[in-house]
Amino acid sequence: MTTVAPPDVFGCRLASGRFDRDGYVWAGSARAHKAAWIAAHGPIPDGMEVDHLCRRRNCIALHHLELVTRSENELRKGWGKRARRATCPKGHDMNTNAIVTPEAGRVCRTCNRESMAHSMLPGRV
Repeated sequence: MTTVAPPDVFGCRLASGRFDRDGYVWAGSARAHKAAWIAAHGPIPDGMEVDHLCRRRNCIALHHLELVTRSENELRKGWGKRARRATCPKGHDMNTNAIVTPEAGRVCRTCNRESMAHSMLPGRV
C-alpha cells in the first residue's frame, strides 16, 4: 500500500510503500510519480519521461515533475552517455559498492558509512 506524506519544507510530497531496486515507489502497477502525472495530466507521450526536478525519486508533488526527453533527463542527472557512473567522487567502485536510498538515490556504501561515522563523533550535531 502506498501512502503520501504532507509536503515537507522543500515542497516534496514523498510517497512510501513498495520501493524497487532503483529507489522508486510503486503505486499499483506503475511508479508513483508516473501514476501521479497520468492522473493529473493524462497519458505520457511516446519518447517522453517524467523527471523529478527535486531529484527525489519518491516525490510525487506535481510542481516537482516535468515531462522531458530521455536525453534531457540523463543530462539533468549528470549521466551523459553512461547510464551509471563507475566510481563515486572519491573513487570507490560503484558497480559493487552502491546502495539505493529513497532520499538520495544511488550512493556509495563506503562514503555513506564514513559520513555516518563522522556524524557520530563527539561534538557533532
